[in-house]
Parts: sequence; structure tokens; C-alpha cells
Amino acid sequence: MTLAADSQTTHPAPQGASPQVRDVAVLMTCFNRRETTLRCLRSLREQELPAGYRLRVLLTDDGSSDGTGDAVRAEFPDATVLQGDGNLYWCGGTMMAWDAARPADFYFWLNDDVELRPGAVKTLLDVYEQSGDPRCVVVGATCDPDTQRTVTGGMKRESWHNVRVIAPNGKVRPCDTLNGNIVIVPRQADEIVGGLDPVYTHFFADGDFGLRCRKAGIPILLAPGHLGECRLNPLESTSFGKTLSLRQRWQKMVGPKGYRPPRQWWAFVRAHAPRPKILYWLTPYCLFFAEALLGNRVRLRRNVRRPIDEVAPSQHA
Repeated sequence: MTLAADSQTTHPAPQGASPQVRDVAVLMTCFNRRETTLRCLRSLREQELPAGYRLRVLLTDDGSSDGTGDAVRAEFPDATVLQGDGNLYWCGGTMMAWDAARPADFYFWLNDDVELRPGAVKTLLDVYEQSGDPRCVVVGATCDPDTQRTVTGGMKRESWHNVRVIAPNGKVRPCDTLNGNIVIVPRQADEIVGGLDPVYTHFFADGDFGLRCRKAGIPILLAPGHLGECRLNPLESTSFGKTLSLRQRWQKMVGPKGYRPPRQWWAFVRAHAPRPKILYWLTPYCLFFAEALLGNRVRLRRNVRRPIDEVAPSQHA
């Protein structure tokens, strides 16, 4: 079974014409987690597609030294593996795959640490078809495989200070923005908003894309249920880690994959924060040093990507 297998069209084609198949380009990027990446692709291979769709995978291997790219080529020969130089990170790697995929009917963002649940892709496409808006972006939520708590998905923005991940239920739910782990972006939305902003490397790129969609009047819908499983990186390995030195925590905060790289944070604030923008830009750095003065005993900064307390009842085993 290949990842690019065509399914049958939903409408009979005119006599002598080829069946119309809608092209879903799966955009992935990876770096040095071969078995995790392969597990994600295996879960993708097992997906049931609605009639009239096909998948093709474009994976950016951003300079892996563990043979990830070669392993993908060997097990999934239909996948297109692109080569990065190790400095693309999630945003640059995704955009390399996105640019190589154009034109496509849909662009399917899939983090390589996600293991899709059965029916995930069909659910995403069904929600899109039922939305009635050809521009509609559809998000799938992920949960921790042990606790079943929602980890990523659609996000609700109560205010600039209050952004939370939405726990899925049995209904389609509107979102204000999104996490980029499982997302379907139709060509019509891409033509309006474009891809990810190259000013970002990792943390802000998906949320910024979602906010730009909403500003353009493009709906973002959260599909019912958890469509995949993944784990968050341990909090101790981030700038919130209490056992790390002040210098280590600062480097993790302002680095390319950090919580608040200054230039990227300013771009995000300038685009989306209310005035006075400079105040919002300065706040996380002031809180960081306040935490340091308190001996890192109190966390003053807020990491919106931690799992939420709400657990969707329908997701319990």
C-alpha cells in the first residue's frame, strides 16, 4: 500500500474523461527522530480516504544525522524527501515542502511526532466538505496517549492574555487560531493568506497563520474528537526548567525554538497585540528576570502550550 494511492471519485466523470481526484499534499519536517517519523508515516498509510482524494507526502529532512531521510525513502518510496541544511526548523522545513507541493487542492500539515488515530484524515476532510466554505481551515486535536488530556489543536482567544487550547467534543467547534500539528489548509485559503511567515522559525508560525486567516475572514474549525496522539516535550527541557542554570534557561527562551526569540516576538506583537506594543514585547523578559530573582520558585510566565485540565469524556478508553 502506498501513501499516494488514488481513491475513486465521488461524481461520475463524463464519458472519456479521467476521474477527478483531489490532491492532498502532506507537509512534514523532521530532524533526528527516525523511529518517531516512521511511526507517524505508518499511521498515515493506514488512513481511510473519502472517495475522490489522494495523498502525497513531502517531507523535509532538516539535516538529520540518524538516517531519517534514507529510512523514509526505503519504506515509503512514493514520498518526496527534501533536504534541509539543519537551519530550517519547523517553519522553514514546512515551507520548503509547501513550495515544492504547489499547486495542490489541500495542504495537510502533519507533525512527525503525531500518531494519527484511525479515521483522522477522513474526519478532517468530512468537516471541510460540510463547512460550505471552500476557504475553511480544519484543525485536528491531539491528546497525550497516557492521560488523554488535550495537548494541541484549535485555540480560543479570550483576550490577548488568555489563549487556551480547546478540548474537542462530538461537535465541530470554531477557533480563533491553531496549533500546527494536524491541519488541513485548502488551496483557496493559501491563495489568500499565503504560507507561513518566514520571520518565524518555530514557536509563533502556526498561531500567526491562524490569526491571519481569521483577520481575512477565513473560518477555522476544530474537528470532533482527538485525531492523533503526541507528547509535549518535558517542561524541564524548556526555559521553564527549574534545574537549568539561568544562562541555559535564557538561551532556551530566546533561541530559534524558544518561547520568546526577541525579533520573532516583536514581529508577532507588532502584527497582533494591542497598544502599547512595546509593553507587551518587554513583559516576558521582565517576568523571566523576576523569576530569576525569586530563585525560580515561582513561574510568572504563562506557557499556553501546556496540556489543559479539561478532558473530552468521549475520548476515555
